[in-house]
Amino acid sequence: MTQQLGARDFIPIMTTENCSTEQIPINRSGFCLTLLVGLLSVNIASAQGDSTTLTAVQKFKNVSVLNEMPADQMGKVMNLISASLGVQCQHCHSGTDFAKEIGGNKDVAREMISMTLQLNQNHFKGRVEVNCNTCHRGKPIPNSELPLEMVAPKKPSVESSETPSLSEVISKYLAALGGPEKLASIRTRHIIAKRVEPNGREEPEEIWQMSAGKSRMVTLYGNIAVVEIVDGSRANKKVGTNLIPLKLDEAEQMRRESELAFGIGLQSAYNSMQVLGVESVGNRRTNVVAAKSSTSLSEKLYFDSESGYLIRRTAAVPTILGAFTYQVDYLEYRELDGVKVPTSIRFSVPNIEWTRKVSSVENNVPIDEKMFAP
Repeated sequence: MTQQLGARDFIPIMTTENCSTEQIPINRSGFCLTLLVGLLSVNIASAQGDSTTLTAVQKFKNVSVLNEMPADQMGKVMNLISASLGVQCQHCHSGTDFAKEIGGNKDVAREMISMTLQLNQNHFKGRVEVNCNTCHRGKPIPNSELPLEMVAPKKPSVESSETPSLSEVISKYLAALGGPEKLASIRTRHIIAKRVEPNGREEPEEIWQMSAGKSRMVTLYGNIAVVEIVDGSRANKKVGTNLIPLKLDEAEQMRRESELAFGIGLQSAYNSMQVLGVESVGNRRTNVVAAKSSTSLSEKLYFDSESGYLIRRTAAVPTILGAFTYQVDYLEYRELDGVKVPTSIRFSVPNIEWTRKVSSVENNVPIDEKMFAP
């Protein structure tokens, strides 16, 4: 499936690996393709203050406020800021020269970041309780007026406070997919899908999976193939002929999708799981399960109380300006080749969103394990 690089639309964007510009394919509306997650990756150890990690001032040019921030957090922090204000990079930066001093909004941003860091340090003992979104809520200029609907009387909730046990939640989930026996009989899977960008542009995807936590996904952007491989323990990513360095949380999310693909591997994917209670997701009542992996990455799983389906999964990575949330919504479950699978999967991070639309699923097809070699 991997094809040679060919002519294509490109845009240079900053990567957190080197803070330089790298030629990356985009769609013709100018929306950066987000599966090149170098911009979004962060090392969890560095997010928690690993002393061996370079600081922002050591790695990047013209840094005057986020000096001591681990450099690996830069991409996520920039996305958190842009999402909190509802703006794009050009609100503060000139083109792709992110170090260029242009004043204006960039100077205001420095003042606001300094204020936020001081508030957390002086009033919350260094905990990140206040960030850009605390005030901005998706607007460039915060609104100091109190929305009246916030103070309008609300009807008391009539939802039951009864919370099922973890075994009940998981049993209902597996039964909804087709039952443990049927799920355990599936060893391999071949999926044909499309990646849908926010503007509606579609790119073909093809996925091969094995129940041992192995997967290979190829997404084609014209003549450029992006290949993501999980061999059961390690994760690798390649764009054309270029190997993309993966941070800990990015590699873990690739592994997690492989581990959860067949349903039956849900519990083995985590070191610990605990039912937190009941929470609404849209108009659906869900049972929320807190889960931790071997890297102590915190996740939440939302199971529809009525159907039993897993409809949302979130993972939070700490940064100097708060948690960077990776969210997966599993939508439109349909029966394909004998079991229920989500045929629409929406992936979201601050300021970026894309969707996978599944068109066909084949189970227990012959697959050469060499496909999963890194």
